[in-house]
Amino acid sequence: MKQPLKRPGDPVTQPTRTQRRVLAARNEIYFQPQPEGDDLAFSARELVQATLPHRNPPGNPPIWSRRNGHYVLRIQPGYTIDRSTGEDVCLGYPFGSIPRLLLFWLTAEAVRTKSRRLELGDTLASFLRELGLDPSRGGPRSDAQRFRQQMERLFRATISFDYVGEGQTRWLDMQVAPVGQLWWDPQQPEQAVLCGSWVELGEHFSGAITAHPVPLDMRTLRALKNSPLA
Repeated sequence: MKQPLKRPGDPVTQPTRTQRRVLAARNEIYFQPQPEGDDLAFSARELVQATLPHRNPPGNPPIWSRRNGHYVLRIQPGYTIDRSTGEDVCLGYPFGSIPRLLLFWLTAEAVRTKSRRLELGDTLASFLRELGLDPSRGGPRSDAQRFRQQMERLFRATISFDYVGEGQTRWLDMQVAPVGQLWWDPQQPEQAVLCGSWVELGEHFSGAITAHPVPLDMRTLRALKNSPLA
């Protein structure tokens, strides 16, 4: 449906903050089409064919899957210990834009360093800014709180790639980061710690993301970070 033409005297609609961010990224990419340095990101080929859930799967199912032709992506959520009760609790599924941004960073860093052990830095705030997130926002829905939650969900989940075609079946079950250490406090994202946070990528996950990485432009990803579908 065509939008009605504006007439003289009609009020001028100001672009939203998201629209301004997208326009700024478009202009930057127009004048410098090839990303350089930290603007160059990568994604695993498998995660281009089928991506993480855009929203939290309703009902907390034991397994979530997405199919693209013969290709199937499956995710099983990980577990941790409740500090107050000592009981096992399900972390839930990684969903939305934050785990996508984190995966792009992990892949780019693994390609750059050629190492499975990745240093995440001394402060949560600096890492959030690197992903285009805002560490100054407070409250239970702050970028720091959501990032810490989604980071644990992504690192502890088991991700499976299955391909079932004519006469062949291939599968790969793996964890993103089966080993790691996180010192960051989402309540104090600017606080530096003596020991930096780090993760060690799973052998199979590292192989999957570095074997045939798909190049991406981090400027576009930062501009569209509010919409995982975009």
